[in-house]
Amino acid sequence: MTIRDVARFASQLTFADLPENTVRRARQGLRDTIGTALAGSATRAAATAAAAFAEDAGPFRTLAPGAPAQTATAAGFRSALAASALDFDDGHYQGGAIHPSSVIVPTILVAASNRPASTEELLVAQVAAYEVAVRLAHLLWPADEATDRWYCTGTAACVGAAAGAAKVRGADEDGIRRAMQTAWAHAPMAALQWPMVKEAIGWSSATALNAVVLGEAGFMAAAVPGQSPDAPAIFPPTPFDEPRAAGDPFVTSLGSVFEIERSYLKPYPACRYTHTAVDVLTELLAGDVAVDQVEAITVRTHRWATFLDYRRPPSLEHAQYSYPFALGTLLAKGRITPAEMTEAALADEAVLGFADRIEVVHDPALDAHLPDHYATRLEVRLVDGTVIDGGPRLDARGDVTRPLTDDELRAKFLLCAEPVLGGSAAALADELDRDGGTAALWALIAG
Repeated sequence: MTIRDVARFASQLTFADLPENTVRRARQGLRDTIGTALAGSATRAAATAAAAFAEDAGPFRTLAPGAPAQTATAAGFRSALAASALDFDDGHYQGGAIHPSSVIVPTILVAASNRPASTEELLVAQVAAYEVAVRLAHLLWPADEATDRWYCTGTAACVGAAAGAAKVRGADEDGIRRAMQTAWAHAPMAALQWPMVKEAIGWSSATALNAVVLGEAGFMAAAVPGQSPDAPAIFPPTPFDEPRAAGDPFVTSLGSVFEIERSYLKPYPACRYTHTAVDVLTELLAGDVAVDQVEAITVRTHRWATFLDYRRPPSLEHAQYSYPFALGTLLAKGRITPAEMTEAALADEAVLGFADRIEVVHDPALDAHLPDHYATRLEVRLVDGTVIDGGPRLDARGDVTRPLTDDELRAKFLLCAEPVLGGSAAALADELDRDGGTAALWALIAG
């Protein structure tokens, strides 16, 4: 396994190679990411990015309707940041726990915004990018949890997105390889910081797009015609070139297993760690438990999630990463959607009152399920002293084992897109199920 093998896979992959379920999942991911980006474009983070890149209208479309950009850098940054701003974007457990589509989908769409592509071309580039990204992220997973404090969505998805963007723009195998190597050389390596940063997802897209532009200009090509472009390697050019990659079945399954089929899609705009707890509380409230009966809740969780304990989150991002705020929102508002998870809600006394009743503790027994499951155990104490033990919940709605239905995913898209696009949202949802290509998509997104 080398970067050349990966580039060959991306170059040779055709729409006819994709299994039916892979195509279905790619279409779902495309629609889901566009929807989350449209909703995210209304956040303060997206507005701040738009102000920072304030430019006259240009040739590059963005996922902020009516706001095309002069440069691919601005278009990619703004679009990917919007896609991740609400923490409503998809993810992959074994693939380094990254959120691939929030980088990949905006990057490929922007890359094709001034070079129209068919829907089939868009989908096959999306799948190629996804398969590369999750395998690189798998290789980059921190080896030492005690000392490795960086998170690799921005790193791995940058390289995958570069492969997909180069492919959708017609690059050959060598062009895709050079785009990936350039992206790897410049990819952001993000610490877990808030607010607005979100694993460098915005900058990841901008870097991938620039890597493609550089590749098209000949960057990292042979200096002398007829000579190899490869200088003697002091270090392996990429993690794909390291010996451990060749011995890892998750990595070497590239081309035979399509990991996009094992991605999850989110029903709530909050960190995936919180979702099993929200599922359990939702079920209890839909049954015999009334909100006014709830006195306190203990969330028992795995070691990775114990920091999600903010009762007074200072930013929207802190709220998204908070068991007390997510569960408090459900208790106070009856649901968790982008309409409830806003900056204004940070001062909502009803939500904060319930958040004060929620405690987060570590349950070592749940650590054994990582990384395949983000398990929680919810204990709800009622005012009459009764304690309801929700038991360990391993799988969340949106997992492969508990997939969201087509109707639920369409409803999520409309929930995200209608406040931004109005009546055009339904037309865009329909267009995403057809094969009208990027020109038709951009016309509807522009509003």
